[in-house]
Amino acid sequence: IFDFAAEGAKAIVNGDDDKLRTLKSREDLDCTTFGMEKTNDVYARTVENLGLDGLKCNISTPAGDFSAHIHIPGMHMVYNALAGTCVGLACGLTLKEIKTGIEKAETISGRNHLIHTENYTIMDDCYNANPMSMKASLDVLATALGRKVAILGDMGELGANERALHYTVGEHAAKKNIDLLLCVGTLSEEIAKGAKAKNPSMNACVFTTKEELLEKLPELLLKGDSI
Repeated sequence: IFDFAAEGAKAIVNGDDDKLRTLKSREDLDCTTFGMEKTNDVYARTVENLGLDGLKCNISTPAGDFSAHIHIPGMHMVYNALAGTCVGLACGLTLKEIKTGIEKAETISGRNHLIHTENYTIMDDCYNANPMSMKASLDVLATALGRKVAILGDMGELGANERALHYTVGEHAAKKNIDLLLCVGTLSEEIAKGAKAKNPSMNACVFTTKEELLEKLPELLLKGDSI
């Protein structure tokens, strides 16, 4: 991409990546790096995990420092905020304007979308799931405070290895110390198998249909659960 960029083009790259940070040495690019390491132009000085309520971080830039509350959970969102800060500075925004932009960022339905109800905190991340996105969702759920419940369904269009790929999601759930794993569908049975193989004491249930799950949910969920 950068071999064909216009002369003097601005490059904004993840400086924590050992390959991307080499762009800093190119004289034909105006390169800005971001990341967690202090060697970057823009970096996070401190990060406080607030569970499913997101993160608070202090961001250091050549123009000064500011703190921001990122309302979307997951450490990857800190990198997104840092990248956005770089773009904001390149476009001439003030630190106050950048902070406001970060704090107003929202998710869309089906993508890491948080729903707070009287009894539960629900993370709706059900749009077109694949093994990588499902594992990432479990990573975010693992940051939640209190009991963690994962309700996972079948993933489609995965080809010949579909059962093995579901199995690996179960193994990942076991590593993340999910308290209750509810699997719905024929392929999702493999998720439960993978979880049990990794952690025999894991609380994992399998349901053939959503209707079967819905009938049992009231007795499985507890007030305060993150789901």
